[in-house]
Amino acid sequence: MRAQIEALKAATGRLPRGLAEHVERVVAEADRLAAAFGELDREQVALAAWGHDIARALSPQELLTRARGFGLEVSPVEEEAPILLHGPVGAEILRQEHGIDDRQVLAAARFHSTGRAGMSLLEKVIFVADKIEPGKVRAKPALARVRELADRDLDAAILEYLDQMLVVAREEGWPLHPQAVAARNELLLSRRA
Repeated sequence: MRAQIEALKAATGRLPRGLAEHVERVVAEADRLAAAFGELDREQVALAAWGHDIARALSPQELLTRARGFGLEVSPVEEEAPILLHGPVGAEILRQEHGIDDRQVLAAARFHSTGRAGMSLLEKVIFVADKIEPGKVRAKPALARVRELADRDLDAAILEYLDQMLVVAREEGWPLHPQAVAARNELLLSRRA
């Protein structure tokens, strides 16, 4: 796993500078969250964090082309907003081009943008770390609330982020990804039980 982490660090170095810096901040944030919530393999966390945005710099057309080439089903929402494919495409790049076969790591990369119902602790850590790294919080101050919640309750942080995303989607007229809706519904129902 150490060699795969080093390969992903090298691949990150070839990304646009701002994106590479974001990935580095996510790695640090994921490690911090993993330490706080325990029971996670830190190398597994590092591997998922270094790899989560491997496809983020691809253009919308490249994402659609790669997704179809990998045999991924492209939903109407992803067709409308191909950036949502960078997680699934990235997971396939990690699997096929970097030899990563850890299902949890691949799921963390695949769903780090949308979330999903039934997320593992690793998936939650990567999802939240991607949203609360300091660069994103500076750019979107409302994420400070997500960061505050993350320090004590990952589910509450995810729900807050998804609620914020819902408001923005409504204001901008964006469709909601079905996986994000499923994640939000699951979290809402589990908190009421």
